[in-house]
Amino acid sequence: MQGRITERQLPMAEACFPGISALYARMPQKPATFLQLLWAYEGQVAAAQARRARPTRRRRG
Repeated sequence: MQGRITERQLPMAEACFPGISALYARMPQKPATFLQLLWAYEGQVAAAQARRARPTRRRRG
């Protein structure tokens, strides 16, 4: 079993993973399985968290 994605299933996934439908819509090459979509989503979430966690640089004056 591959766990294929259909757009009909995205609202159900959106309830657990906010923003996953928008990510799927933006992807030029659609993943074949939900697991691939989830990996992309988790990577996006991790990147966003890393950007927020970076300390801001202060200029010395």
